[in-house]
Amino acid sequence: MLSEYIDMNNFLPALSSEIIHRVLEMLKFFNTRTCQLVLGAGAMQVSGLKSITSKHLALASQVISFVHAIMPEIRKVLFLKVPETRKGMLLSEIERVSQDYKVHRDEIHTKLVQIMRERLLVHLRGLPQIIETWSRVDETEIQPSQFAKSLTKEVGYLQRVLSRTLHEADVQEIFKEVTIIFDIQISDAFAHVDISTPQAKARLNCEIQHILGCIKSLPSAKLNIESGIPIAGQLEALVKRISCAESDQ
Repeated sequence: MLSEYIDMNNFLPALSSEIIHRVLEMLKFFNTRTCQLVLGAGAMQVSGLKSITSKHLALASQVISFVHAIMPEIRKVLFLKVPETRKGMLLSEIERVSQDYKVHRDEIHTKLVQIMRERLLVHLRGLPQIIETWSRVDETEIQPSQFAKSLTKEVGYLQRVLSRTLHEADVQEIFKEVTIIFDIQISDAFAHVDISTPQAKARLNCEIQHILGCIKSLPSAKLNIESGIPIAGQLEALVKRISCAESDQ
């Protein structure tokens, strides 16, 4: 439809202003409908989906980002034939539409971060029961708990989904926010763990190292390295605390 409007604009320049209005209405509708179906979960009713997944959100972000990216070119092509007296108002209108697309994309990315925050909270609920077992004598090889394994598995899944669909810069920014949330909430959960026994120290260290390994493998780690900011400062501080406790003994 957009291509047809552009052809019409080329062949019928006298209708340029009207064509731009039609194009903008079409773009507004596409943006609104995409928002209703994905962020608004409307696709669960019209398409029978059981849930809106991170893949659906990533695909919505991809197409919204695409339209937003070509908006300057659309403006350039369509405004060639527009009278100067009409350009100011139409330029203002297309800028508003472009901003709406950007806001929509940012809301999708916020939702993706929120999904990981919610998943983290679910896993954190079962952590106290796991921690209770850490001081028990156990001769078996120490391994990350189900908490750490399940959480990092879900992070890895989201990374694969987003990396296949979104630009690297967008993936980095999303996981930068995820990393901040993980660093704060996980370190808070571990901050008051009793590490008075060697078993507890070893298990806590194993948990943190496993989670840190996951965080350091994320695309967002590149942003922290370039800026000189610690990737997960609070969790790193916990590792040092454990090391100091072992040295004191």
